[in-house]
Amino acid sequence: MDIRTGLGYDIHRLKEGNHLLLGGVLVPSTVAIDAHSDGDIVLHALSQAIFSSLGLEDIGTYFPDNLQSTLNLDSKKILSLALEKMNEKGYQLGNVAVAVILQRPKIKDYKGLIKTSLSHLLSLDEDRIAVHANTKEGVGEVGEGKALEVLAEVLIKKD
Repeated sequence: MDIRTGLGYDIHRLKEGNHLLLGGVLVPSTVAIDAHSDGDIVLHALSQAIFSSLGLEDIGTYFPDNLQSTLNLDSKKILSLALEKMNEKGYQLGNVAVAVILQRPKIKDYKGLIKTSLSHLLSLDEDRIAVHANTKEGVGEVGEGKALEVLAEVLIKKD
């Protein structure tokens, strides 16, 4: 069996707004993600992790953030390409871990919804998906509520 892991990371500044888009779920908030695409940072980090596990380039290679064609891009398209590349190489997801790091809003009440959304998007059982919420304890731009980060790790396998 061929087993690989991949790590994905993304960070975005926050701006005034009324929601965050996290893993396909709209989370009510007084801030929004400042991004060229739709800003779904969970899907960005997850896609990056899949590309990483396959030894491929980062999402900026496939979806540059300086093109009109990627402005307001639905991040599900990014994830779709990552999954397509994984399937083309004969791999399937084993499990996924996502850490959302932000000071506010608290997302503990949305972790289950994000997990369910990811389960549908990935065609993966929920018991193979972990969604964690962390803060930066007031440290740095994330801790000051000016940005948020996401780390994602995947395990892929080929029989």
